[in-house]
Amino acid sequence: MDKDGKCFLCDKECDDKCSHCEDVFSCSDDHLQVHRKDKKCLPWVVKFQEGVGRILVASRDILPFELIMKDDPLVIVQDNLMDLCVNCEHKIEGTEWEYCKCGSKQCLTVCSQLSSHSEDCSLLCKLRAIEDESVESNLISKFLNISKLLQLKRSEPEKWNWLNRFMSHQDERNKNPEFKELSNRFLTVFHKVGIADVSKPTLDHLLGILDTNCISVDSSMQLLFPYLSLSSHSCIPNCEHWITATQATVRAKRKIPAGEEITIRYSYLSLHRMLLRRVSRDAWFFTCGCGRCQDGSEMGTQASSFKCYNCREGFIQEVKQTDTENCYQCNVCEKTMTEQKVVEKATFLRSLENFSSVERIPSLILEMESTGAHPLYHSVIELKQCYIEGITNSGLNDHSCRTVLAYSQDLCMYMDKVNPGVSRMRGRMLFCMARVKDWFIKNCQADIEPEAQIKGKQEMVKMMILSKKMIAGYVT
Repeated sequence: MDKDGKCFLCDKECDDKCSHCEDVFSCSDDHLQVHRKDKKCLPWVVKFQEGVGRILVASRDILPFELIMKDDPLVIVQDNLMDLCVNCEHKIEGTEWEYCKCGSKQCLTVCSQLSSHSEDCSLLCKLRAIEDESVESNLISKFLNISKLLQLKRSEPEKWNWLNRFMSHQDERNKNPEFKELSNRFLTVFHKVGIADVSKPTLDHLLGILDTNCISVDSSMQLLFPYLSLSSHSCIPNCEHWITATQATVRAKRKIPAGEEITIRYSYLSLHRMLLRRVSRDAWFFTCGCGRCQDGSEMGTQASSFKCYNCREGFIQEVKQTDTENCYQCNVCEKTMTEQKVVEKATFLRSLENFSSVERIPSLILEMESTGAHPLYHSVIELKQCYIEGITNSGLNDHSCRTVLAYSQDLCMYMDKVNPGVSRMRGRMLFCMARVKDWFIKNCQADIEPEAQIKGKQEMVKMMILSKKMIAGYVT
């Protein structure tokens, strides 16, 4: 793709082209290793887009299932660091552990003999000696990681420069009193433990980088990836990503032509547009402008629309009035609904997604539909997916199998529009459909012709193979 002799990663002028794919230039062996990770040429280059920053762009045509990257984190922030071994970072269990002099726990194995904790240990000892300032246990990992990032400026200036080019939204974040208070407290503590060369703007920038670019694995761990973090958001992305342990894998969901931006989904798939818009604004300070967000009907699914309570025929959907304001109006009778009412109803329907048993889901769906939801509404789809996966694991019968088939039809319609292509979600659904098809073949033999049975078994096997490829993270 690049014919201008610029490094695919840093945009520096260079002459060396990858001898394997001849698609990209690299300015150093280190950058070439990023492109040739695991001896496979990765199909992307880094570009700069005004108003957005660095983005990833396909360097050649990419096929579905193709590997985009495997990325290891630059930073790991553990919220419960004090419950983990400071060396191996495994959860402390049983009695085979001891306290380090800094107050941290460590395994009574080779971990207690390791020296990798020495720098953190010294800093934590200084923290404990400060009487009038403290850092809560759930923030210690973030504090330690900020100190490590600050050290990059001296020890690895190239990494430091790469890190500093990440978006931080520090000006916007400083309007948040909690962020401002945390930054001021960290700054005071850094100065008191002897790290005096850190400034308030630098600290704000680093804290903002972590808040903007880290990916939450669960409620206790956030990871900052050096290359995955350059992927832009789209509600209909062309790639899918997942985390295994602490490594990120990204693969193509569909064919991506050379020159197209690499995109992933930052947020939930099945979330009302208004709720998602608030998440995007509060977490990343942007409003998504993808085709799905620009279309009031969400690609024809009406997934964020309510059935009209007035005419009972139309949908209350978002209608763009001006560049800054939208309204919610029935597409048949033109009855309107305020934004506040929309948010209240969407929040209420989302609260109904919590269920005590899989068997209760069909009645919950009926309750949702009686209050304005419909078969393709986001929260209804979320419950249907849970039912399909749950009931096929707990035991099938004729009624549950027919319910799975009915729900699967809605899920297929929904995913074809708002989550097209290869995905683990689609794989799980295909696997469940294959199990239902297998149940019918085994339990309804008298009603199925022999030839139809053979054809059904062949289709079932194909579905199983494809579903397992999607679920297992198969890449080419």
